[in-house]
Amino acid sequence: MRLHILSCAAMLVSMPTSANDCTLTRLIFASNSAVTGSVTVTLDEEASDLPHSADNPQAWTGPVKISLSGQPACTANDAVSIVENPVLLGRDVLYVSTYSGSDRIMYGLDTRTCRIVWKSPVFYGVPSYTHGVLLLGKRRVLLNNECRPTVVAADPAWE
Repeated sequence: MRLHILSCAAMLVSMPTSANDCTLTRLIFASNSAVTGSVTVTLDEEASDLPHSADNPQAWTGPVKISLSGQPACTANDAVSIVENPVLLGRDVLYVSTYSGSDRIMYGLDTRTCRIVWKSPVFYGVPSYTHGVLLLGKRRVLLNNECRPTVVAADPAWE
């Protein structure tokens, strides 16, 4: 029995880990804009209902505007408004967390077109990101190598 357990443990240790090539970068805003690489994200004025400082804004009204390499900006759908930190960029997807009261929704926007490519169900709690996973309150959204949410079975808790 002991040999069996040791064999299983050795197999697990020697198995390659499933590396995910998606890394999301948190955008740092100076007032209402952030630049990372060739991507510039601009938001409208800071929302007044959250505590913040001029050096550390936490929320903004829409619209979300994205510009690549200094080209004219595209503008996201009006539904993507009252944006809060974190705003995350991975490959060609900009993840934007929005709120209305305590209801939050995360949107994935195509950085080239500003089109919504993904929308989370309503969630509660603080959004964050770690190692290929968006954490939306107590929910986990796995991201594939293209930084897009993987298609998984519906979570009954979100329905």
